[in-house]
Amino acid sequence: MNVADNVIKMAIEKAEETKTVSKFPAPPINLVNYRAVKEPLFKRVARFDNEVNNGGFVYDEVPASVGSYIVRTDNTDILGIMKKRYAIVDNPDLDAPIREQLYDSLPKEALTEGSVKLVEKTSEGGSIARWGYHFDGLGREIRQLNKSKTQLNFMVRIVNSFGGQTGIRLQAGALDLWCTNGCTSAELSSQSFGHTIGFDPSQVKKFIEEQAEFFQKRVELWQSWANKEITARQAMEVLQSAYPASASEIKKAEEKGFTVGEATSRKMRKMMEQLEREAEERGHTVWALYSALTNYSSHNSERFGVKNSSNADNVETTLIEREREVNKVIELPEFKELAVA
Repeated sequence: MNVADNVIKMAIEKAEETKTVSKFPAPPINLVNYRAVKEPLFKRVARFDNEVNNGGFVYDEVPASVGSYIVRTDNTDILGIMKKRYAIVDNPDLDAPIREQLYDSLPKEALTEGSVKLVEKTSEGGSIARWGYHFDGLGREIRQLNKSKTQLNFMVRIVNSFGGQTGIRLQAGALDLWCTNGCTSAELSSQSFGHTIGFDPSQVKKFIEEQAEFFQKRVELWQSWANKEITARQAMEVLQSAYPASASEIKKAEEKGFTVGEATSRKMRKMMEQLEREAEERGHTVWALYSALTNYSSHNSERFGVKNSSNADNVETTLIEREREVNKVIELPEFKELAVA
């Protein structure tokens, strides 16, 4: 194949890819549809100049070799300062192969017009971007212990950063359409990619293929959690392990006549309050405990408010950290033991 033939072949493949992406039944990204570029850092370097002040030092600005500013092209805001080997991966370049693979991998009933919702969020002026797709046409019911039902819809979400806060993170999960304050997200699994020169956005395709099949298996696990009744004491033991009392909280408890073992943390008490709220609708189950944890990781609410969110653009950054925190909680031996069917 000569050069001209190869160019034509690449153009046809690109056109087919664009055609597939355009068929995906969700609006194009808007809030996260921006790009970034590297601009050199500068440092002040002193040099002696005989012609200045009868001989003296002057300072020149020269490019620094240690890294670059990462700058948004639409408003010139600085998103971060990164080392030279950091590679920018723009949100639109991540979004296109994800849409393409979702279109190719999911059943057609999940891709009917109006059945896919796009949700976009940013934090720190766009230094963190998180967006995803919720599929009303790909849902499963969970039958809860108190005989009520909830609907879990498949979702795929992308996290990207331009200031080193996180790698490129692809998440698959489920959106619980009942919770005490909007929808709660439960994670199936996630995969992270580094911001390196070698990153290829097409690497996301294999992950999506696997997660579309894995969704049903994870729903079966969550259903077993919804059937597993637990006591408040059992839930408290998990939460005490996850959120132990601090030294100051232990001291306050002792001053009130409690033992060290009876001291509890403020976060643990808030989790127990949320658990009771969840249990009213779901029953006293492992699923209710998990829902209390995911409520915390999904919401900036009165009970789980994000600190300083009224004057700082930090909600999504905080919720991402909370998700990581909750994923560690469900890996604790105490939770795993409780969750065994």
